Order: sequence, then structure tokens, then C-alpha cells
Amino acid sequence: MPPRVRAALDDLLRTACAHFGAALPQALDEIDRALFKLAERAASNAQQQTLFESLGELRRKRTDLVPRFLQHAESTLARLRSGAPPQAPAPLPTPALELVDPSVLEEDLALREIAGKSEIRNSQALYAIAHRLGVLGATPALPYEVLPLGPARLVEAFRHALGDLDFGVERRVHACRIFDRTAMATLGRFYETINAQLAARGILPHLHWSATRPRPAASTPSAEMPPPTQPPSAGTPAPEPAHADDAGLFDTLYRLLATRRRRGDGPAQAATPSATPASRDDLQSLLGALQREQSAPFEARGDEPPHDTAQFKRELFDRLRKAGPHGSALRLVDDDVDTIELVGLLFEYIGANLRANSGARALLNRLHVPVLRVALGDRSFFTRRSHPARELLNTIAETGERWIDESDSDPDLSAKMRLVVDSVSADYDGDLTLFENLLSDLGRHMQLLARRAEVFERRQVDAARGREKLEVARATARGAIAQALRDGSPTDAVRNLLDQAWTDALALSALRHGSSSAEFRRRLAVASALVRSGGPAALDAAIRQELEAGLGEVGVHADDTARLIAGLDRAIEGAAGTPPQPQPADDTAPVKARFGEQIAPVEAAVKPQPIPLNAVETATLERLREVPFGTWFVFTLNQQGASVRRKLAWFSTVTRRCLFVNQRGARCDDRTLDQLARDIVRGQVRIEVPPQSSLIDRAWKAIVEALSQQEAS
Repeated sequence: MPPRVRAALDDLLRTACAHFGAALPQALDEIDRALFKLAERAASNAQQQTLFESLGELRRKRTDLVPRFLQHAESTLARLRSGAPPQAPAPLPTPALELVDPSVLEEDLALREIAGKSEIRNSQALYAIAHRLGVLGATPALPYEVLPLGPARLVEAFRHALGDLDFGVERRVHACRIFDRTAMATLGRFYETINAQLAARGILPHLHWSATRPRPAASTPSAEMPPPTQPPSAGTPAPEPAHADDAGLFDTLYRLLATRRRRGDGPAQAATPSATPASRDDLQSLLGALQREQSAPFEARGDEPPHDTAQFKRELFDRLRKAGPHGSALRLVDDDVDTIELVGLLFEYIGANLRANSGARALLNRLHVPVLRVALGDRSFFTRRSHPARELLNTIAETGERWIDESDSDPDLSAKMRLVVDSVSADYDGDLTLFENLLSDLGRHMQLLARRAEVFERRQVDAARGREKLEVARATARGAIAQALRDGSPTDAVRNLLDQAWTDALALSALRHGSSSAEFRRRLAVASALVRSGGPAALDAAIRQELEAGLGEVGVHADDTARLIAGLDRAIEGAAGTPPQPQPADDTAPVKARFGEQIAPVEAAVKPQPIPLNAVETATLERLREVPFGTWFVFTLNQQGASVRRKLAWFSTVTRRCLFVNQRGARCDDRTLDQLARDIVRGQVRIEVPPQSSLIDRAWKAIVEALSQQEAS
């Protein structure tokens, strides 16, 4: 390694040791306090004991954590000139669900979310560091995923530091969140310091920031996203040919707007026709100032009012009236008026298709001015479906409606989308690669959320199948016990035993080994023997042994089993005519069902007959049997039309029970196929037809239709 490079890296390492040598102990102090508070509020002694053990583990090995963290950070700096191309962090486990370790997935999700948020917060500083360390490493600008001292490498170092701690996944994720709130929150000052040090050493001292994010080399594409198309050297994505249909649609839109303007139905400008036409630079400068006024962090702004296109145009025209030389008025040329009108109609359509009080509405309002600036500077926004600003707007709108508006929405996703919108509002100044990079970040996050939802959904399906097997086993046991009770006249003690605990024991045998197994037949024979018992000899050694084994498997304590058998002996003696011996009050007390929920006596457990389906409902039921798993349904909640989307994850062909999950894979609704068929016929449920085009494509067509109707009228 050249001496100049080694000296610069040594300087960076000393700065990192000084910074994190102070920041990490504060994070560990916070983790210590958090574990203690969790232990104090623990719901059980076992949980409290586990938390105290984790706290003790942290305190015993705390002195090793900071050195391990710094050692990992040093190793990433040392490999800067190793000669091998930088490798991105290992991808998440294979998408095959059966191979996903949920605990590893949870930790990976947390760490990647932390790194992503930090990259967005410190994008300008990271841009400079990536280029300057690329100079030191004799490589192009380093991708953020492999950037030494970048957020991704720092969260890797923290995971490495925690590697020797015997922490469960919940406590590891909790520790990572605290690390994010404490140590990662100070990265702004740290990155400013190391940028200043590198610039002082003459490494790109006059570097100016661009929103272009360094990307991994094409030889090592990401495992999660296809390698993106490299932009040309000018920093603007290479334009792709406009789709023929979109180009024709765009021409139609402008023709309709021109017709409306000639009829006097368009927006009226405040300036007179003799006013100086506003140049494109004048308009971009004015909108840039308006954008900066709206660029405060989303959390600090509170609830925003709904977007009002008419009010926006009035404000814009008022500013144009004083934007010319010496405070003179400027007017907009017709093309710019039409572009402003089209973007306003687009946002009105998107807002009208969101739910009332939608959380996505405020996010979209923040994007209006940046998107308008993009459309004024690049008309391919209207004709190119893969335009980065158009794709980001569509993603925010569709994702916000489906994920944020749910009652059980993901707070991490909400925070991610706010960060993306805040970054556009604060940083966009003509460079479209900002939209590309933010869209890529949001897309990776959505992929992680989708995989996590798949894992949760698979767990719910497995649990539903387990519940079905249990229900079938219990029904088999109930039927067998009911038949045995009809074959004799047992005493009350025997009836109580068979109705409850022994039904559980029989159901457990059916669940484990099947209703044709030898164990199931033995236990059914015990039930028959108890029903036919006529004297003390009926409870022979084999029956006693089987009773003890079966009751023990369903959770009946050995002492309770002994008292129960003694009570049965006395009850059978009384039934045989022998005066019963005095007994404790609880000897013949019924043993409660331990295997699943408590049930009513078998003979009394008569289910009400379901109301038969009519012809239309029966036909709907037959169609539902053919609906594939993964189909989305829309459920109407009230008379006002509020609705929610639910995914059919599974249904049973035996019990007809359905499992519905929400967007995050959590179980939501529990109903049968018969109930679902009735609700569909009544109009309370419908199958969602997936749209064949994006929200923005549908918006353009709807706007053309509305303008055409106005022209015809």
C-alpha cells in the first residue's frame, strides 16, 4: 500500500476510534438500561429471568464489544487496496420459504432498514466519501453497500460485535434499534470530519455533490435487484423511446387543453398578455423557492391540508406577477400552462382514488412541486413509462394506499416513505438520478417487506392446517366416545371422564398416529370397558395403565389421575351394589379438558344445522373452490363504503374454513367458504381484479376521457 494511502487510512481509523470509542459506550449504556426496564416489566418469572441473563451477559462481555466493533471497521479499511473488487454484503437467505430462518431474516431486515435510513440522511456526505475513498483505493466511486465506514459496514460491525453475546433475536433487534438511535444518529458530524480530513490531504478538495449514487459493478449484480442501466456521463438517464400509445395520448391531452383554453375554460393568469414571458429558468427558480419552503421534515409539519390545485395556481400566478426585472410581471407560455394543468389534474386523480384521510395523501402533496419541475424540464415524464420520477410517484401512491392506510400498517415502511419524500423535497434540483436512487432504495425495502410477509403468511397457513388436523381429530374422538356411551349406561364419574379428559387423550392419539392406529384402538377399548363396567374387577391392570398413560399425555397430574381412578373404583362398586366407602369431596370431581379448549359433554355437543345455501350461493361456492390461494378480496366494513383488502392464503377442503391475511401476512378474518359465498352474493365481499396498468397510466386515460366529455359538451 502506498505510504500516502496508508497515512490517510490511518488518519481515518484514528478518527473512527475516537468517535465510536465515545458513541458506542453510550449506546451500550442505553441497551443496559433498556434490558433492565424490560426485565422489570416482564410478564412472567421465566421471561424476567431470561432478560436478566441477557443483561448479565452484556455486562460480562461489554469490554470486548467496542474493540470487536473497531476491529471489524479496521478490516474494511485494510481491504481497500486488497486488489479484489469490493464485494457487497451477503444476500439474505434464499427465497425458498422452507430454507428461511425467521430469526436471521428479522435481524437482517432491521439492519438493512437502519443502514438505508442512514444512507438517505447522509447522502451528500456519503457521495463525497465514496468518491474520495475510490481515489485511495484506485477504483471508481465505491457503492454504499461496500463503502468502508459507510452505514452498511457499520451495522455489520455492530452485528460482529454482538456475535459472542447469547442474545435472542428479539433482544438483538432491540439492541440494533438502540444503536441506530444513539451511535448512528451522530454519523453526520463523523462524516463531515472525515471528508474534511481527506479534502485537507488533497483528495478531491473541490468535489461538488451530485445526487448520483455509486452503484455496484456490473460483474457483481445484487441478488435482490437486477443490475440497473448505467446512466451516461452527463448524469442524466439515457432516454428510452416513448411508447407509441403514450405519445399519442400526450398529444391528445395537449390538444384538448388547447381547445379548452381557446374556449376560455382554462386557468386565467394574473399577468396581462403583454407581460414578459417567463423563461424556463425563471419558472424553475420560482418553483425551487416554493419547494424549499415546503422542505421541512415531514414529522415537524403536522397534518397537511388536502392538495388544492386551484389554490396552487393562484399562488404561482401571484408570484409571477412580481418575478420579473424590477418587480415586473411575468406570464407563462401556453405550453407551460398546459404542463402545470396536466400535473395538477394528475395529482387530483391520484388523490381522489385514495381513501379519505389517507396517510399517503400528505406524502403525495409534498411531491407535487418537485414532480412539476421534472415535467417542465423533461416532457418524457408524460410519455416514458419508466421515467424515474413517474415510477417513484406511482410507487408512493400505490404503496401508500395498500400498506400505510391499513390499521395495522408497518411503522418502518411509513418512516421509510417519509424519508424518501423528504429527500425529494429537500434535495431535488434538476438531477433525475435522485429519483432513481430513492426508487431503488424503496424497492429493496419493499422486497424485504414482501419476503417477511411471505414468511409470516406461511406460519399462519401452517398453524391453520394444524388447527384443522386438531379439529378433525377431536371430531373423530367425539364421535367414537358418543358411540361408546350409547352402548351402555355409565355412571356420572365415568361419563365426566369420557366427555372431557379421555376425549382429549383419544384426540391426541388420532392426531399423532391416526384413527386406525393400535394406540387409538386401545384407548377406545378402555372407553368401552369403562362404559360396560359392572364391578371392581372391570378396572384391571391394563386399563389402569392405559388410563394413567393417556391422562398424563394430556396434562393431568399423576396425583389427580390416582384420585380419579380411586373415585372410579368407588363409583363402580356402588353401581355393583357394594356400599361405597367414604371419599374426599374432590375424588370424583370432573377432570377438565386439557388438550385444546374445554368442551361440552359429547352427547350435548350438537351443532346447530347450518342454513342451506340457495342456488346462487351454491354456484358461488363452487366457483370459490376453484379460486387459487393468493387471491385478494375486498371486504366492505360499513354502510359508508369503507373497505379493506384481504388475501386468501388457504382454505380447507375438509372443514371449509378460510384463512385471510393482510398485506403484512398477519391473520385477519376467520370464516368458512359458505359464509364467504353468502357475503359475495350480498355484495359485502368481492374478488379484487388486479389492474392491468399502473395508477398513473389509468390517470392519463381518465383525464383524456374527462376532457373529451368537456369538449363534447
